[in-house]
Amino acid sequence: MSVKSDNRLEKNTAGDKEKIAILRATPTRQMISPDRLRKIQLWCIVLIRFVLGGTFLFAGAIKAGASEEFALALVPFTILPEAWTGPFAVTLAWTEIAAGLLILLPRVHRIGSALILFLALVFIGVLTWALSNGLIVSCGCFGGDETPSAAAMQLAILRDVGIASAAALTLVFRARPNPNN
Repeated sequence: MSVKSDNRLEKNTAGDKEKIAILRATPTRQMISPDRLRKIQLWCIVLIRFVLGGTFLFAGAIKAGASEEFALALVPFTILPEAWTGPFAVTLAWTEIAAGLLILLPRVHRIGSALILFLALVFIGVLTWALSNGLIVSCGCFGGDETPSAAAMQLAILRDVGIASAAALTLVFRARPNPNN
């Protein structure tokens, strides 16, 4: 009997060795270290800042280059007197450009994030107000001759909610390698 038990022991040992070899060959789940997670967070925030900065630089440049057309797009909103729409259109375009630049600059990116968050909230409010009052207009956000529709305005509101959320993220999560700095 001792021989049989020895054979079983040898078979089990050989089988265990195969199992151990297979387990060693398969990747195991490892937790992401806090440092690695922080680096991923840093790069995500930097990416968000670049996307927001580029978006606002692009939108602001289009509006600054065609401020008369953008001023005409603002008239149906009837929030401002017609005499103010021209100066307001130019100011808004350059504010968007400034916000786009500020969010890209490391030392002042939080100012740019706050400005973008503020602008997105204003855009959400104005578009929501226009829809609730039955005004179906093209927002003129990125230039072009967009056909005015309620669906397009709702999509613009959703886009602005996404922009506001992204700007809020860049304010909440600091894009620094060490959170103690």
